[in-house]
Amino acid sequence: MRLIYLLCFAGFFYISCSKESANSTGSGGGLPTHYIKILDDSVSPAYLKVAQGSTITFVNLSSISQTMVSDNCTSLNTPLIAPANFFIYKKDTVGIISYHSLQHPLVRGIIEIRP
Repeated sequence: MRLIYLLCFAGFFYISCSKESANSTGSGGGLPTHYIKILDDSVSPAYLKVAQGSTITFVNLSSISQTMVSDNCTSLNTPLIAPANFFIYKKDTVGIISYHSLQHPLVRGIIEIRP
């Protein structure tokens, strides 16, 4: 099972490098792209620290479609991300975003955006 997830995840990296996602909110320019894996019972990494203007790609490796939303419901609100799909997110405001899955509220993570 883990091999299947690993192969799917590797495929997402190839796809994300070869074409632009329809779910894109922009790119990070010269800054690196960070990946958050959405799993059935967690996100990885659960805590992510990025520079202001970085791009974050949510990759859904779970068995169901999931929506990731910030606890304040305004900083992050992805569309429903189907299994084996991804969503590209960029936020230029410095701060800490605590978020969770609408489908699995115990699946939680934190993104710290620093200058």
